[in-house]
Amino acid sequence: MAIKDVEDAIKHGIDMIEYHFDLVSSHETCTRYAIIDPIIRALGWEISDPVECEVEFQRGNQGRVDYALFNRDAQHVILIEAKRLDKNSANFERQLAKYARGMRVGVGVLTDGELWHLYDLSERGRFEDKFVATVDIYEDNTRKAAQFLNKMLRRQIWW
Repeated sequence: MAIKDVEDAIKHGIDMIEYHFDLVSSHETCTRYAIIDPIIRALGWEISDPVECEVEFQRGNQGRVDYALFNRDAQHVILIEAKRLDKNSANFERQLAKYARGMRVGVGVLTDGELWHLYDLSERGRFEDKFVATVDIYEDNTRKAAQFLNKMLRRQIWW
């Protein structure tokens, strides 16, 4: 997938936020289908392929994370916890930390579609110390947001 695909998915997400905010923020499923899923797909992941992605992935006794993206060795390398648009996803850091406990590789993502909080799971220490950056698809430069998400989450990096 090209950066252009990620940019287009982000622009689509911006359109959803601007023109259909009430609908896409009504519940998490709408946010996922309208904003999050297109961006994940643009990053090269086929979320309908259970070899690459398991939705509502049960990680031991730590609960269910919304998306677990797998490498070719069937290891989950990206965990994505989704919240409905405008839910202030930063407040759910503890939930993602629980799902990622014990992982020593990969990226954790907490997103409400607009804000994408990224955590480097290979870092040791407290979960909040693993924080890398927040990408705001609505406020940030679209090209830079696409480049950063592509750098961190592109399927080809992990597959």
